[in-house]
Amino acid sequence: MKRLLFSVIAVLSAVVMQAQDPDFHIYLCFGQSNMEGNARIEEQDLEGVSERFKMMATVDDQERGRVKGQWYTAVPPLCRPNTGLTPADYFGRTLVEALPENVKVGVINVAIGGCHIETFLPDSIENYVAKRAPHWMKGMLAAYDNDPYARLVEMAKLAQKDGVIKGILIHQGESNTGDPRWPSQLKKVYDNLMTDLGLQGQVVPLLVGEVVNSDRGGVCAAHNDVIARVPSVIPQAHVISSSGCTNAFDLLHFDAAGYRELGKRYANKMLQLLGYPVAQQSWRDVVFEPHIIHPDGRITFNHEAPNAERVELSGQFMERNIPMVRNSRGIWSATVKPAKADIYPYNFVVDGVSAQAQNNMEIFPNENFKASLLEIPDPEALYTVNDVPHGKVQYCTYKSDVMGEYRPVLVYTPAEYEKGNKKYPVFYLVSGTTDTEETWFKVGKVNVILDNLIAQGKAVPMIVVMPYGNVFGSTPSPTTLAAAKMYQKFEQELTECVMPFVEKNFRTKTGAANRAIGGFSRGGGQSLFTAYSNFDKFGYLASYSAYLTPEVMDIYFPDLKAQIPQLKLMWFGVGTSDFLYQNVLDHQNYFDEKGISYEKMFTEGGHTWMNARTYLAETLQKFFK
Repeated sequence: MKRLLFSVIAVLSAVVMQAQDPDFHIYLCFGQSNMEGNARIEEQDLEGVSERFKMMATVDDQERGRVKGQWYTAVPPLCRPNTGLTPADYFGRTLVEALPENVKVGVINVAIGGCHIETFLPDSIENYVAKRAPHWMKGMLAAYDNDPYARLVEMAKLAQKDGVIKGILIHQGESNTGDPRWPSQLKKVYDNLMTDLGLQGQVVPLLVGEVVNSDRGGVCAAHNDVIARVPSVIPQAHVISSSGCTNAFDLLHFDAAGYRELGKRYANKMLQLLGYPVAQQSWRDVVFEPHIIHPDGRITFNHEAPNAERVELSGQFMERNIPMVRNSRGIWSATVKPAKADIYPYNFVVDGVSAQAQNNMEIFPNENFKASLLEIPDPEALYTVNDVPHGKVQYCTYKSDVMGEYRPVLVYTPAEYEKGNKKYPVFYLVSGTTDTEETWFKVGKVNVILDNLIAQGKAVPMIVVMPYGNVFGSTPSPTTLAAAKMYQKFEQELTECVMPFVEKNFRTKTGAANRAIGGFSRGGGQSLFTAYSNFDKFGYLASYSAYLTPEVMDIYFPDLKAQIPQLKLMWFGVGTSDFLYQNVLDHQNYFDEKGISYEKMFTEGGHTWMNARTYLAETLQKFFK
């Protein structure tokens, strides 16, 4: 009798073993909207799905002819009808591409947008449905008979008849952001699954996906710090980084590309755990954007510094530096409120040292500080590149007998310059303290502004010469007579070396009526001194946030009143918050007392290149007319 009973059991076991395919790998997926699938399914997501990649319908789907509890080729949606692309899609696709051809992959996805982790805890689901679930969630819960955990277990038990559960994927936490209890609550779900599915004693990995990362400005990114603690609570758990994964406009959900990438990361971790060779992605492989302008105007900044203890963001769109947050990949991030459309310098302070942004080719040329450029687009701004004829900026080198060296100079020629033999007036444009010969080009955008103004008929086609203004090694305070000595040397350098080089190598008109000079900050002071010293050479003068002291004026230009009428234009611009504002006013008052006329412009803001561009655009329209 015992032998007969043993034989029956053996036969039944053989039948079960025959039905259960060890090469059919099954994965349970659960969570909230990012596992449910929030991104629109695109054409590429519907094509090329292998028949080795299966999904079990967890609800009936009449439109697609799917019946709850049955397997189908995993063409999205993989959750419920009217859901979108999920990480599970490209998790499965990636696995079947890497695994042997005899291996099939099946996923079971039970997820509800907006749900808390309590939705998957049997001892709290009834109360959650009755008292906490919002009205819009009721229909989703009803699709799972108001118990998504029970539905997940029900489907998993059916699947175990066909294959072997190899792992569990979760993407949830946005609704529990910052809750320190979340890891222990997740452990309850995991332990319950191990018990209810008879998996105790087996190593079943739990893959836990990060929410939209701080490097993308994720509104729930703080929860990633909570997620990072899960492996210490659940030894079988592994965190899947979301760093660099692109997101939707709400900063809460991933976009389709983000889901594809995240799904591949889930898969690569699982392949590694299964013992298959995978090219391991390090933090150095993560492609991140140095700054991201979100649809609502907020801006996220990112900097890679895995060994730094503290990183701060500094920018001219901010009142003060703000601390940044480090993610698991060593990328520090900060999201700031919207700023007015313009071009701003910004930098990162890494353990007290200024650093430019990685992956940003737009830099601020400067001798001292390291900064990158952020352009907040404004289609109406003159610094915006438009479909107009574009001039050329040439990098040139000339021999300076004054300095005893070869020195750089940039020269802009208008678009029409290449077409004939016409000669052009020249504007000598000088940068500020510690700026280089490139600053008016790369930060001031003089070429773009002038291209647009010429195309609009608002500016005369002209040549713009941008010399390197540092001729003293250092810059004395503009309130001292030492500054005048520096201005004097620059005047000599410009008139004796730069101008002859330009007039020899470019088709220039000569005479004061065809020359203008202007500059920002120190470059404005140099321009003032040079123009006052050479009324026979310059007919137009523009000073942007600069001045000369009354003492310097009296010592070097005692006959100014008699000579200055030779200028066709003398123009001053300054911001009302500029730290040189009062000095500029004193310079203007000097002329007022002598009855000398000039033009002026006051703007809001301080000593910034944003203001400098405004003054430049204004004066370019006044030259040579």
